[in-house]
Amino acid sequence: MLQMLAKRGATPPFPSPSVQVPEVRQAPLAGPLLAPRTVIFLEGLARAPQYRVIDGCVATVQTLSDGRRQIIDLVGPGRLIGLGFGDQNRYSAETLGFTRLEAMSESLAEGERDLALSEMLARSQSLVMLLGRKTAPERVASALIDLALQFGRPARHGKRGAVTFHLYPTRGDLADWLGLTLETVSRCISRLKKAGLIDIRHGDLVTVLEPQQLSGIAAGERSLSH
Repeated sequence: MLQMLAKRGATPPFPSPSVQVPEVRQAPLAGPLLAPRTVIFLEGLARAPQYRVIDGCVATVQTLSDGRRQIIDLVGPGRLIGLGFGDQNRYSAETLGFTRLEAMSESLAEGERDLALSEMLARSQSLVMLLGRKTAPERVASALIDLALQFGRPARHGKRGAVTFHLYPTRGDLADWLGLTLETVSRCISRLKKAGLIDIRHGDLVTVLEPQQLSGIAAGERSLSH
């Protein structure tokens, strides 16, 4: 249904999340509903358990000693957090909206671990390309496509193929993810809206009106006119 967001023949801005629907089996019940900005675990501390995101959004973050931070990934429903190697957390994790997690036992997560680690590596490599080579409009377009793939549903209004999603990250969060300033992120979003590629209502309800054109900008095949 959301495949229209990945332009044919083009490399997706981020690898599409490999979300698996769990089989019917004995599994831990989902935990309590966590409020936005709840810290799940901290970078540098002893390795936390692995969790699956049931609903909501989690940011994985690395922070410098002076407080500057880099969001490594935004994780949506069906995906795992807490993956890694060694005895310490390589990143922190915090909720960006009301979120529910499922604690994973080692045996339960074993079958998904390799796939999730491969996905994490591929998305990290895509982030390196984004930060190193993409322009500001290309970065913002890439982020919106990725979020639409993770959180989107068919739009009730607008053109056929339009996708609507709740924008969990703030403009500041997007800046920390995409290596841009808050002002640049806001300016790019305004330009995309003015160009008729997206619509934003109530501050955080985004509709991708022109998925193919937005994909073209993300891939560097189409420019965003001023």
